[in-house]
Amino acid sequence: MFIFSYWFSRLVAADPGRKRFKTASKATISVITAVVIMLIVLKAAGSSQITAAILAGVIGLMGILVVNDETTKAKKVTTSLVTLSSAVSLGIGSFLSRYGQAENIFLVLLVFLSFYLQKFGIRYFSLSMVAFMSFYFASILHVTFSQLPWLLAGVVVGACCAFIYNFVIFKDRPANVLRSSMKSFHIQVNLVLDLIIELIQKKQIEPAQIKQYNRNIKKLAEYARVASEELGNTDPHDIWPGVTAEQMRLYVFDTVMLLQTYSPAIRKLSELKAFNHFDIQQLLLKLVESIREAEVLNENPTHSLTDAAQHLQELRQKLSELEPQDKRYKDWLYLIRRIETISNHVIDEAYELQQAIVKQEKQPQKEAEEKEDEEDNDEEKGLKPSTKKSIQAVITAVATLVFGSFLSPSHQYWALLAGYLVLLGTETIGSTFVKAVQRSVGTLLGAAVGFVVASFVSPGILEITLLFICVFMAFYFFPITYSFMSFWITMMLAFMYDMLLGGISESLLLARVLDTVVGVGIGLAVSALVFPKRTRDKITDTSVEYVAALKEFVQTYLYLFTRRYEFTNLADKGMELEKKLKQLHVDSDPIIKGFVGRSRLQQFLTVFTAINYYAKHLVASSTRNEAFYKEAEFHRVVREVEEKVASNFTQLEKALRGERGTYVYTLEDVRQKIEQSLDYFDTSVQSRNLQHLQLLHNIYYVWKINQSVVHLAKELGAEEISSED
Repeated sequence: MFIFSYWFSRLVAADPGRKRFKTASKATISVITAVVIMLIVLKAAGSSQITAAILAGVIGLMGILVVNDETTKAKKVTTSLVTLSSAVSLGIGSFLSRYGQAENIFLVLLVFLSFYLQKFGIRYFSLSMVAFMSFYFASILHVTFSQLPWLLAGVVVGACCAFIYNFVIFKDRPANVLRSSMKSFHIQVNLVLDLIIELIQKKQIEPAQIKQYNRNIKKLAEYARVASEELGNTDPHDIWPGVTAEQMRLYVFDTVMLLQTYSPAIRKLSELKAFNHFDIQQLLLKLVESIREAEVLNENPTHSLTDAAQHLQELRQKLSELEPQDKRYKDWLYLIRRIETISNHVIDEAYELQQAIVKQEKQPQKEAEEKEDEEDNDEEKGLKPSTKKSIQAVITAVATLVFGSFLSPSHQYWALLAGYLVLLGTETIGSTFVKAVQRSVGTLLGAAVGFVVASFVSPGILEITLLFICVFMAFYFFPITYSFMSFWITMMLAFMYDMLLGGISESLLLARVLDTVVGVGIGLAVSALVFPKRTRDKITDTSVEYVAALKEFVQTYLYLFTRRYEFTNLADKGMELEKKLKQLHVDSDPIIKGFVGRSRLQQFLTVFTAINYYAKHLVASSTRNEAFYKEAEFHRVVREVEEKVASNFTQLEKALRGERGTYVYTLEDVRQKIEQSLDYFDTSVQSRNLQHLQLLHNIYYVWKINQSVVHLAKELGAEEISSED
């Protein structure tokens, strides 16, 4: 029963905000509606041009998927222009079909424009993409002027279906997406808490349990990012009156931090036999269970949060009874205190959210002073990336047209489409290689399965149903893996060929697979030879961006100790760091999946992941009230730390770029100054000692970050020096 409940909850939470389901559903229903309407119109008119119905489905699909403007108003304009773009492209295609190579030249021009115009905005790319696919459609079917009226009617029908489903029936409702995202987040939180309860109850923790826990933590971090992004689009006050985006972000961030803190702490407590202390085990169980039962965003809250606060107080009381000097406790007492501290943060934030919802009053939200993005004056010399990519695409298009005409003269554009798509959305040689492999494998498997299934299914309702299922599955899994999308798209094409051609042959599908392999191979070769962007160069750029963001984050944190308190949303900055770290992992993926040089890169990624973990703790331990340090001595020491840490970040950026002569400060002498300045025996300075202790607690993870930065810089050739030098 538990396993069933676990996987059911996982399935429900797997699509935060149900974005993938909504997009795939819109696309599929739009295709179905466009095709059905056009078939009815054609039958009523006595026409047999089924290609017009297929084109209506293609435009109905693209009107959903390629229109990605930032605002709804802009999306409506682009969707309206899709009709014009497709109509013009079809008209030119029908005209050029009689002039041989002129058709190919125009197709290459569209390939160039679809990449080059991206720098002017997403709308131009969308319209170029529609024009390319429409011309591609006209080329492979050799459209003539006599067929054009019905095809234009299909375009209008497809665009209208896309417009209606995008902006009328399935119009964007950010509030619903945010509500669904938070529901997925809470489901995943409870799944992790269930695993934590198991870990606490176990006398010995198995490695498989730790792996399962870590997988769930990664998913939780992803759901937290989705929820945080939605908070930028929607005011939570519209759903939960009284709640501000700042409160919600801090709650989400603290919850993720709590569960990331639990895993290593509980594993270590288990190793140290701390759970043999029955009271500690039971208090932790009660605390976790009460947090799990809390319905934070419920307008009629339960008493679970009150129970959690009570259990937390009991845990504090128990800790005060244990002597830190006792050898039985000293090795694990600090771990319990760490759990207690971050649990307190989460309970406080959850209680604030509940109280805001109950009162239903608009809270005054402090606005952070956001710095305007500074214009990058260091423009890349030479050709811009969009120009380079468009040149790559043109060379790929010409080469695939040449090879395609020899491989399969009747389907010479298959290789072109494969080469075009493999370059789309890839920046480096490594990412192009990964996409090429995924495309080839997905196409091969899709062709094989599609051929087998199509051979057992007769053309009719069942095959049409399977075709539409393939459309849905392709775009539902597209954000997850490109291989799955290629698999389902190829299966869809197999069914389509079977219906249009009255049967499907092995030679046709083999030609499809061969053309795909040739197309992606040419695209990969061009990516590697023409204006190549090495994967390691991209990793360096992303690493430098991450270090620069981390530098600003730590400086902001240290700034709060010595300057007058000002509102600073460290939780938002922490989420931004999380996004940049994820991008670093994505950029590193081609090398990690390979064999050359991955060992050292994995070590670097491990250090960056550790730094990100320490940075999160800065948010968790940050002073959230106007409690800043007033003594001049504190100001001097903390400002020295701030300057030296900033210098280390700058030096690490230089080292990452390959510059020589870099140096980093260890800061051990500064740390000793702070830690040794306490006077425990002078009661007259008791309040000052408490302030010192608070400083030591709040600055601890700054030392950890700096140690990691020093380690990375030294690995890259930097010299380690004392802060007094």
